[in-house]
Amino acid sequence: MRPSTLKPGTWLVIKHSLGGGEYRAQFVRRIPAQGKGRPAASLILNPEWAGLNGADDPGLCRISDYDLARYGRLCVDRHRSFSEVFYA
Repeated sequence: MRPSTLKPGTWLVIKHSLGGGEYRAQFVRRIPAQGKGRPAASLILNPEWAGLNGADDPGLCRISDYDLARYGRLCVDRHRSFSEVFYA
């Protein structure tokens, strides 16, 4: 998956890099690279993370384009993962 082709509002399934679990998040926007040492990144939103960092925290997270390309994939259904839909 190429993070540069994602559109805001797209739902993603992202695998944990250390384990077998996964979580669903919504793509918000891409932050382009800003010179040497500041690679491109993306902002994602997970409703389950809302409020973890205070009452006004919307649940936003910054993820590098490398990690998103390596561990992320498009979510067919917001409530189910791709494998649950495709292999059912």
